[in-house]
Amino acid sequence: MTTHLKRHLLAFLPFIALLIALTVTAAEPPEGFPEPLNKNNFKEELSKGLHIIDFYSPYCPHCKHLEPVWMETWDEFRDEGKKLNITFSQVNCVESADLCSEENIESYPDVRLYNPSGYLKSFTERPKTKESLMAFARRESMDPDNLDTDLDSALSQSQHLEGFDFIKLIAGKADRPYLVSFWPTKNLKDSDDSVNFENCDKCHEFQRTWKIVSRQLVMEDIKSGHVNCESNPTLCKELGFSDLVKITNHRADREPKVALVLPNKTSNNLIDYPKGFSVKSNDYVDFAKRTFANSQFPNITEEELKKVAREIDFVPEKGASFNNDIHLVFAYDPETVVVEDFDILEYLIEPLSKIPNIYLHQIDKNLIGLSRDIFENMYKLINDYNTGEAQKNFSEEYFTMNTVTQLPTFFMFKDGDFVSHVYPGYSTTEMRNVEEIMKWVQKYSNPLATEITSSNLREWMSFQTESYSNLAIQLVSTGSGKQIKGSNTLIRKLLLASFDYEHVRMENNFEQINEKRTKKADSIKLLKEKKTPADKIVDKMREEIPHIDNKKLLLGYLDLSKEKKFFRRFGITGDHKVGDVIIIDKSNNFYYTKDNFGNTLTANEPLLLREAFVSLNIPSKALYSSKMKGRLMNSPFHNAFSFLDIVHQNGIYGYLCIIILIIIILKSPSFYRKYKVRRNYNSKRNAVGILGNLEKKQNQD
Repeated sequence: MTTHLKRHLLAFLPFIALLIALTVTAAEPPEGFPEPLNKNNFKEELSKGLHIIDFYSPYCPHCKHLEPVWMETWDEFRDEGKKLNITFSQVNCVESADLCSEENIESYPDVRLYNPSGYLKSFTERPKTKESLMAFARRESMDPDNLDTDLDSALSQSQHLEGFDFIKLIAGKADRPYLVSFWPTKNLKDSDDSVNFENCDKCHEFQRTWKIVSRQLVMEDIKSGHVNCESNPTLCKELGFSDLVKITNHRADREPKVALVLPNKTSNNLIDYPKGFSVKSNDYVDFAKRTFANSQFPNITEEELKKVAREIDFVPEKGASFNNDIHLVFAYDPETVVVEDFDILEYLIEPLSKIPNIYLHQIDKNLIGLSRDIFENMYKLINDYNTGEAQKNFSEEYFTMNTVTQLPTFFMFKDGDFVSHVYPGYSTTEMRNVEEIMKWVQKYSNPLATEITSSNLREWMSFQTESYSNLAIQLVSTGSGKQIKGSNTLIRKLLLASFDYEHVRMENNFEQINEKRTKKADSIKLLKEKKTPADKIVDKMREEIPHIDNKKLLLGYLDLSKEKKFFRRFGITGDHKVGDVIIIDKSNNFYYTKDNFGNTLTANEPLLLREAFVSLNIPSKALYSSKMKGRLMNSPFHNAFSFLDIVHQNGIYGYLCIIILIIIILKSPSFYRKYKVRRNYNSKRNAVGILGNLEKKQNQD
């Protein structure tokens, strides 16, 4: 380090010391703030309900940074917490070292959720903010698994499997489906056993989840089992779970793996759980139930499919079922179908398991008539709400163009949707191509309206960008039963606007296709008039007119009661409230919050919302001139504020980085001056000699 730089650092030392002192000064607790729990009252307090507990050390800088956030969260949430029967508590791990040791606390701060039976899961979101902590408390207080202490006292139903047991299952010896978990240990004989998992912090958390899964699967007539990978290394390596056999990276954390074994099959019968690690038991139960059901290719009737096009709840009441399912139906003619036509269904089971809420069925009839009836119902909805415009009519010609196919083929229906989709299976080549079928499925497999969160926004922004141009987000709140009901009403109005836009979009697509057909016909006519050779005329006649199906909408809703930091994170400015709609142009990351007349976009005005969709995507069809102005998400100015926010969230370490940056900036002018002097000096010196100058002159010539 140079003497000059040392002087700079020494000059800043008093400022650094003052900043550190200010940063780590203990926050003043609010009135009534509770004392930390200890070994004497820990279990007694847990018996009173759900607890979110901060295990901390008073000497930990991260703990000191969390302390004011924790106090503010406790103070603001305590009244709501009483209603939800969930409490924010603390444990001082210096004063209660034995208790923290019993709870396997290895780092600070460690924020965990407990119920009367003990530890449930860890809170791992970063940064730990008041909003994220309160959202976690609300979410977990509504999870029935957390409240059912009988689940904790009951025994797991998971069967311990050795390698040869599992091999029998995948050899087709199982009479029922088996959901199997794989663990990085050799000691888990009973999945309730207390085991010290190395490099697997999530294993303890997952033990309770797996117990709940095993008990829920009993009611579905699905068996569960668990395999110790350290005792069965060859098996686990063959399955691709080598990290559960031996630690290869001591810095990386490991996670249990889950797979489903389908019964009475000797091939295509092992399906890995497709998502990442989860502590939600319903995720695993749904995966097992749905994948097993799809492997049976159950029959479905037209009457059952008619019920799909109905009003549904996108945001269910507490304890209610969630209907946003997608039905993929293999339709065939029993007079012409052959056994080989059904082979394709076997190969769809595994890729379909990766798509949430999709169910595979079969039916022995053509569903074109049903699709037409459902499509006509969409026009009834449009005309019933939009009484100020001329009646919109169902286009038989456009419908026929989109449903030309032959049996067997696939139809797709979505709960709440009035537009079905038909796979263009013109021959056995298309109907036996798994890759092409799945491309078609993935294109239309988005839910009718999906919940948008900070963690999945980017995923939906990149979903099928060539087909879906906009993402329309309805702002809702689910803080109470009344708000849930109002949220569903808002989403249905958003749907009305999207159906009305769909009519304009389809009409525009049909016009473009007809224009291309006319141009093709004129070209053929001209070739004939010019006596062009027949082979060239035939080539022109064989040219296909591509099917146009772009500028579609993705629909979603954002729960403001959960996502307090959403707008700041993605640089969406302005004051946003329940009822508002945000439209994001997926091609350029511009977002729109105002309609054609400069007013706030809202689903309460479906007609103006439809016009906003039209103005953005098909401006030639817009009824009104547009004043819509987009803003760029995550603009450079937003990034600057986000940087400052990150600095603040990281406390002392963030401020130290700023100080170092300031020192570098202060140091840089002297460095630049020295560089400039050196450059001027070198330019005046004859460092290359006569030959060098001659060569330079020749190059210039």
